[in-house]
Formats: sequence, structure tokens, C-alpha cells
Amino acid sequence: MADRPLILVTGMHRSGTSVLTRVLNLLGAEVGEDLLQAQEEINARGFWEHQELVAINEALLGALGRRWYDFRALPDNWWTGDAARGLRDRARAFLSGTFGKASLAVIKDPRLCLVLPFWREVARAEGWQPRVVLALRAPWEVTASLCRRDPLDQVSADLLWLRYSAESERHSRQMPRTALDYGALLEDWRSVVADLGNLLDIDWPVDVDEAASRIDAEIDPGLRHQRSSFQEEAMAVASLAARAYHLLQQKPLDADRLDALWNEYEKLLVDCDGLASGLNGCNDRLFRVTNELQELGADHRLALDTIADKDAELARIAGELEHARAVVEERDEQLKRMAAELEHAGAVVKERDRQLQEMNLLIEKVERMQQELDRLRRVRLHPSVKLAVRIFSLEDE
Repeated sequence: MADRPLILVTGMHRSGTSVLTRVLNLLGAEVGEDLLQAQEEINARGFWEHQELVAINEALLGALGRRWYDFRALPDNWWTGDAARGLRDRARAFLSGTFGKASLAVIKDPRLCLVLPFWREVARAEGWQPRVVLALRAPWEVTASLCRRDPLDQVSADLLWLRYSAESERHSRQMPRTALDYGALLEDWRSVVADLGNLLDIDWPVDVDEAASRIDAEIDPGLRHQRSSFQEEAMAVASLAARAYHLLQQKPLDADRLDALWNEYEKLLVDCDGLASGLNGCNDRLFRVTNELQELGADHRLALDTIADKDAELARIAGELEHARAVVEERDEQLKRMAAELEHAGAVVKERDRQLQEMNLLIEKVERMQQELDRLRRVRLHPSVKLAVRIFSLEDE
């Protein structure tokens, strides 16, 4: 298991490192689980960064008094100091716990550019052979994308591009490495992958033809939103970044010319130390304010969502009350109809009672008369009286 290839994808933010890492993953390089979630407005197809890797890098930069957007130089030999020693065990546990006995793995986080020496030592201690991919993208495109995403101005973004590029290039010289341009990956990923395997001496676990359809689905040139070309300007930083980009595209890399350019960059920061420190301080305050605004925005969205939920609940209750009111009104109408029917029935019963009383009285009268007639029939009467009684009876009939 010794000397297993561990590919470290290094590249400035917004340089296409996410799609590159995904391609390597589809070719069989393990990326682990518990990755950062995709963000629709920033990276809809996923970052392919492990959360623990990012957390370790953030902790390491914080211990060094830096943030990812700080373009100041890191202390000399910082990876041998207390900050690195304090996180080494955590980093080793991350590699062993995430990749286990995998034969090929890849890790990606733009901060790797700044902390590459730390991971070089950790990887070797865990039995991995670190191999570096310098992911390149034109600085003017990176600057446009970065300024769109974060509260940075063009000069700050160019200084950051130079810092990330300088650190990753200088500290990868003693490792197997190759540079890879984002535009070339989008245009012809097959050639890029073939060159990458040859230059890093890696046999991809998954055959390229087998992975082709899935890689084609991931390679979307439409995701390259920034396509502006560099215009020669009087801005020393932008011009310096453009020169560095062209040097990094050369094969093989010319270390002497790159060192001369990196020294020019460091001298620029030293000569303008006051301005650089002030600009960095402004950036720090802008990021803190932006983070606070984002937190307030999240709280505001949560409050709006809560209010919307309550409004929906109130609307539902109001609808139920309206339905209940309609039911009650219908019941009232039914009760009114029943009351009217009962009143009518009562009047009918009363009339029937009166008629029955009259009929009972009539029956009683008839019965008395019948009894009187029966009595008279039993009495001897004068023929004339009998005749009168008979006539009376006939009249009654």
C-alpha cells in the first residue's frame, strides 16, 4: 500500500478545479464522502471538496493569522512550526479515515495552493505519493468571476491569483506535477486526461471509454461564464498576473523565469507594503460585513418563511372558519324550515283536535238521542205520538 498516488488538485478559486476533480473521480480516483453541498448560484454541479479537508485548511490558515482571501506572504517554513504540528494528527486521521485502502485518491480545495507543503508531508507519512495538478485559468477570467461572487476589487483578485499560483508552483517542484488549463479541459478532455495520466504516471482504474458518457455530461462549456480576453493596461498587477499565466502554460515549466516573476511580485508587495496592508485590511472588513449581512439575510429569509407559514396557517384556519360559518348558516336555515314545519304541524294538530272535539260532542248528542229514541220505543204511546216520533226519526235519518 506504500506510495499510492494521491492527486492534489491545486488552483485558485473559480479556476475549474471542481469539474477537473469530478473527471478524475469518474476515472476511478476516490474523493470520499461528506463533501460540500452544491450551490445553485455558485457551483451547481458540486464542489467535490471534502468538508473536513476544508475545515483543516481553514484552521491551519487561521493559526497562521491568515484567511483564504489574504494575499500576504506566509511565514517562512511555516509548515515546520506549531500551527502545522498541531493539525498534523487530524490531517492524517482524515486521509486514513476517508480513503482507507484506496489505490488512487484525489483531494481538492483551492486553499491547497497555500498549504501545499503541509499536505505533502502528511500524505507521505500516511503512505501516499502526492502528485500535483496545477489547475490554471486565465487570471482575467478568474478575476471577473471572483469579483462577481465575493466583495473583492480587481487588484485584490489579481494579487490573490498571484499568491495562490506562486505558492502552489514553488512548493510543488519536488513532486510529480503537471499544469492543466481549464479551457483545454472543456475543449478536449480526452487529450487532457491522456496527457495527465502519462505525465503523472497514473493508470486510471476506470477505462476512459467506459467513463466517457458520464464525463461528457459533466463537461459543460456553458458553465464557463467569464470569457473576456486580457487587455494590456497600465495596471502592474494585472499585467504581472497575465505574464505569470503565460509562463505557467509552458512545458516544461521554466523555474528560473518563474522565480524572477514571483520575486517581482513579492517586491511589489514590499514596496507597496502600506497600501497592500491597507487593501488587505479593507478586504477583511468587507468579508466580515458581508458575512454578517449574509447571516442577517438568512435570518430575514427565515423570518419571512416563518411569517409565510403562519400566513398560510391563518389562511387555512380562516378557510375552515368560513366553511364552518357556511355550515352553521345552512343548519340555521334548516332549523328555520323545521320550526315553520313544526308550527304548521301544530296548527294542523290543533285543528284536528278541534274537529275531534266537535265530532265527540256530536257523537255524544247522537248517542243521547238514540238512547231517548230507544226509551220511547219501549213506552206505549198514543198512535199520534208514535207517528210524530217516527216522522222525527225519519227526518233525523
